[in-house]
Amino acid sequence: MAENILELRNVTKTFGEFVAVDSVDFALQAGEIHAILGENGAGKSTLMNLIYGLYQPSDGRIYVTDREGWRHRLHAKSPRDAIINGIGMVHQHFMLIENLTVAENIALSLGQLRTGRKGGRMGEGNRPESSNLPIFQSLKKLGAFWFKKENAIEITDALSEQFGLTVDPTALVRTLSVGLKQRVEILKALAVDARILILDEPTAVLSPQEVEGFFTILRNLQADGRAIIFISHKMKEVLSISDRITVLRRGKKVYLGPTGELTARELAREMIGEEINEVERSVGGELPNPYENGSADSVLQLENLTVLGSRDEIAVSDVSMETHRGEIVGIAGVDGNGQRELAEAIMGLRQHTSGAISILGANPHGTKAVRQRGVGYIPEDRQTTGIIASFSVTENLLLNVTHLERTARWNILNETKKQDIAEQLITAYDIRPPVTNTPAAALSGGNQQKVVLAREISLQPDLLIAVNPTRGLDVNAARYVHENLLAQRNKKKSVLLISTELDEVLLLSDRLFVMSRGQLIEATAQRNDIEALGLLMTGETDTKQKT
Repeated sequence: MAENILELRNVTKTFGEFVAVDSVDFALQAGEIHAILGENGAGKSTLMNLIYGLYQPSDGRIYVTDREGWRHRLHAKSPRDAIINGIGMVHQHFMLIENLTVAENIALSLGQLRTGRKGGRMGEGNRPESSNLPIFQSLKKLGAFWFKKENAIEITDALSEQFGLTVDPTALVRTLSVGLKQRVEILKALAVDARILILDEPTAVLSPQEVEGFFTILRNLQADGRAIIFISHKMKEVLSISDRITVLRRGKKVYLGPTGELTARELAREMIGEEINEVERSVGGELPNPYENGSADSVLQLENLTVLGSRDEIAVSDVSMETHRGEIVGIAGVDGNGQRELAEAIMGLRQHTSGAISILGANPHGTKAVRQRGVGYIPEDRQTTGIIASFSVTENLLLNVTHLERTARWNILNETKKQDIAEQLITAYDIRPPVTNTPAAALSGGNQQKVVLAREISLQPDLLIAVNPTRGLDVNAARYVHENLLAQRNKKKSVLLISTELDEVLLLSDRLFVMSRGQLIEATAQRNDIEALGLLMTGETDTKQKT
């Protein structure tokens, strides 16, 4: 049996009266990939934050084994302590400095190694010379609080090439898509030569081909003796890449076993505590025809639309498309190919340089005008554009002009109505913990996403633009979202679904497009050919745009 490189004994974490992690035992073996499953709010992220030093246990102990084989209690008062002990983490919510470049972010993370405690496992004095990572050939060029820009760029390029995670080292982080930011986080964790690597939803924005490439990287790291904690809601990936699986439910460990012992359906039952049925796109066994009974009324029209990105590059190139009532139009693609810019242009958040946008026969200018045309919007990044983290759950649920109008009289909010609406939405969308005055920042990522979904879908918009609506959601919550999107379609609403989850787009869409390098390619005819769709997503085709 392999040694335990990390061990948690009876670990508990409470926030006031709320028990987030309840007496959990957990052991990570050297050289294994250990998956952790659980619903949103089950305690997965809290448990990882305890290991990484962002939180300290209310009770229990954590032990770690260093490279020399010495086992000791981990007292991680900060992430730096965890890094020094060989623990790296890629957070679901990125820990990047938005106004610095990619190279500068990576250089600063490496600076923590230079300032490690004397005698610490990863301090400069005992850094493993045998590491084959190119980063350690260049680490001496970086100081604890200073570095040359060209050296940081050189190191970032070397890391990108080593791990096949391409990213522009000179790009400001704030200009990157969610997917590219995630690549930077992964590179940061790999740069510090972490012996224990915690990955929180690492494949959420990757294409099928990129997922396979990423899994190859993980297996190589595993073969190098590194241990990986893999948190994901994607059952297929968990069953494909992991050696063992732990399931958490409402803060407690309810299952531990080797991968393959339980099926995906049985694992979902362990997560939820009851049987869960698959969502069905069809109604009565047949897919409704959106062009029957007058349901083909045009809702959104894009004509030769061109939009610039944050660095004045062409992000959306001469795109034309149309959506109708009673249909879900899906757009698949690898993140960073213009999807965000397209959605923001439709919502009036970003100017388009040419072309036209028509919503229900009008050409609204600005976000307020677009909203008033009956448009709902689920943005790709819940933390920066979906919620205001310091506001309460109630306040975030009402951050829509329609909700505010319904709860106000003479421009004064009715506190009773406001509380009633919030409580109804919290119950309907199973937002946890179900406390109206809780700051949104205190919620898990999945529950923050539920707040956004509740606010936007509950208003029954004529056009709903949903960008990665189930990112970070567990299987039960994702099913609920899918049911709501299908309900919108069946109510003769129009849904534009933009998602990096190919399975999600295939499951829900009536018509399918792929977005690659700013161009839109109709791919409905290829919906049963995963390989062809993957090639379209990566731009390895000469297929021309169709409408």
